[in-house]
Amino acid sequence: MTKQYPEYDIPKRSIKDRVFSQRPSALIIEGLLVLVAVVVTIGFLSPVAPVEDNSDAVIAELEAIIAAQEAALAEAAEAMAEAAEMAAIPPGFISASAAKNMAWSSLSNEEYRSAIALYDALIAEGEADIDTVFARGYAYSMIDEHALAAQDYSFVLQQQPDSLGALNNRCWALSEIGQMEAALADCNQLMALAPEADYPYLNRGIVYEKTGAMDAAMSDYVEWIKRVKTSVIRNDNLAWEGALELEMSEGQVYVLPFNASAGQDVVVSAVSSQRDLDADPLVLILDPQGEPLTANDDTGDWWDSYVHFRAPVSGEYAVVLTHAGGSTEGRVEVSFEISGLFTQGNDSARYKSDAYRALMSGDYETALESFRRALNLNRNDAEAMNWLGVTYRYMGEYESAIIHIGMAMRLDESYTLPYLSRGITYEEMGEREQSAADYYRYAMLNRSRTLFHAELDGNSNFELPMREGWVYSIPFDAKRGQKLDIDVSTVAPGFVDPLIILIGPEGQALIGDDDISRSQYDATISKFKLPATGQYTLVVSHAEGGANGTLNVDVDVTNPVPMSIPDYGGCPSGGGH
Repeated sequence: MTKQYPEYDIPKRSIKDRVFSQRPSALIIEGLLVLVAVVVTIGFLSPVAPVEDNSDAVIAELEAIIAAQEAALAEAAEAMAEAAEMAAIPPGFISASAAKNMAWSSLSNEEYRSAIALYDALIAEGEADIDTVFARGYAYSMIDEHALAAQDYSFVLQQQPDSLGALNNRCWALSEIGQMEAALADCNQLMALAPEADYPYLNRGIVYEKTGAMDAAMSDYVEWIKRVKTSVIRNDNLAWEGALELEMSEGQVYVLPFNASAGQDVVVSAVSSQRDLDADPLVLILDPQGEPLTANDDTGDWWDSYVHFRAPVSGEYAVVLTHAGGSTEGRVEVSFEISGLFTQGNDSARYKSDAYRALMSGDYETALESFRRALNLNRNDAEAMNWLGVTYRYMGEYESAIIHIGMAMRLDESYTLPYLSRGITYEEMGEREQSAADYYRYAMLNRSRTLFHAELDGNSNFELPMREGWVYSIPFDAKRGQKLDIDVSTVAPGFVDPLIILIGPEGQALIGDDDISRSQYDATISKFKLPATGQYTLVVSHAEGGANGTLNVDVDVTNPVPMSIPDYGGCPSGGGH
């Protein structure tokens, strides 16, 4: 039998025929080969003046020409390798290098769950290297999965026992899960390997503080401050104003003196007060002799610093403020209280921090009280007002929730989170259309790009890539009385918190969903009876939980069941009066 060749492998007579018969991947590689040939040909055919002498200038000029040719060849070879890799990837899949780039992008954007999902996929496919495992460990640390982070750092250290980053991060992770001796061992080994480094002193100081060894902790904190400081500023206004808002930057150290009498109770707090930047303050108290008295890096699970002590003697004390190992940029509010009375400075940031902690732990009354205190200091704080409303929602007091979230909208029209907060509240109340309208408004206000999907035809299941601010518009025709089931969930790689809204034929928002729980992020519309015949639009975007990854969309449209009519064959026999 004569061998049958695929059409794209049959030799063609003309260049035009050959080009239009080739696969795109083959054209890419062939084009790059031509590029290499051109580079080489130009290099070798370019006329060169005869060498009349062997002076250093002439030799240098020739070496420059050769180096340029070699660089061009290297660049072309790299492009060929990338094209060959892409040509070998089946449609619908991404390469390992692309997955690593996506994971790094997620990590950089603080979308840690998205990064973990991508790293998991790379590791499962055998595409992981030491850097991949280390990066996943870092992502685990940032979502407080410290045991998993420690496992990844241990794997890295098995391969590279002198990895400073893995030792440093494992020291922190182990301290977070209560393995203090092992954490101290890592910190000490790190100091032996890198005696000039500054960060081991901070981490070991934190471990000592957690164990209650405050003298050792303060000694390490002092050494950390000495090693990182680039500027020291003394500010005497804390004693007069009671609170200061200070600009933090890398290596910046503030010294803030104040007077206290022996036996007085003193409370000092340092709280990040800038929404878009979240500085990580470190506070150290010096006694009148200039010796460390007490210190604090973080309060519980938060980056804020808080110290409470009784003045041992009368005299001038000082708050030493700098940054720890988190963010070094942003504004920090420092305030203090003496003998149980807060000063009149702006302490709203601290109150909000207390409120968030209480809210997450389920202590709603404390959260309400703290948000109210913040608002007493700043009645225009839209963030505090919104979260006061959210707290009421958690308590089931929906009318109060709606009132306070609405006030947050009026306080700051650029603050979009209240629309999502009120949409969730309306959804819990069963007010479908009001909920959908708020969800739609939230999606539109945060939109960076609108994408139009092909019209659906009946039941459909498909995937959509999602990025920050993307909004999909997906039309479909349906009839009055049909029932609609929609399920949208995140799939690997990536992590997305989906938000969906159904728009009716007249352009009105009918129903939406942002289904958030601690264990699952998805959005569903179940057995929704369509009110009219016409073209509907499914809007798919994301909420606050995550925006970088892929969504699976499943749409089912069910026709109404015909009414069943009983078959009466006449009166039963034997009947009569």
